[in-house]
Amino acid sequence: MDASQLPSSVSAPQEASHYDELSMKQSFNFSDSLKDLKHLRKQLYSAADYFELSYNRHDRKQIVVNTLKDYVTRAFINTVDHLGFMTYKVNCLLDDKIEEASAIELRFSCVRQRLRMCEMFIDHGGLSQQSLAIRTPKHHIQYILPGTLPLTRFVVG
Repeated sequence: MDASQLPSSVSAPQEASHYDELSMKQSFNFSDSLKDLKHLRKQLYSAADYFELSYNRHDRKQIVVNTLKDYVTRAFINTVDHLGFMTYKVNCLLDDKIEEASAIELRFSCVRQRLRMCEMFIDHGGLSQQSLAIRTPKHHIQYILPGTLPLTRFVVG
């Protein structure tokens, strides 16, 4: 049995669990990326300490400075690349959420429109039933003769 043949009560929990799984994966990936950034920060601090000690101990300070420049350049490029990738992930996540919100808004709009149509149909049906059910009295005009009271008769028909 494919998804189109499943009743909505069966497919709704599956869609919800699939959505929950995707949401958890996205959260996990984002959390991992943040941990990587924190780890990168620790690496940069330890590298700075190492190069500071190396600079103080070595006689060839120019080699240490050049090595430090290369390392810092690569670390900076790596950090910017990582931040760019995280920005891409956040943008994708926001795009998905905006798309999801738009789809939900469209569904609500359709439901509101259907509700208005049903209300209009019910109102129209009720008015037509009322017009059939109400019987208005018919008045027969009688002439008033001098010296008598006017009389009118109601005939329901």
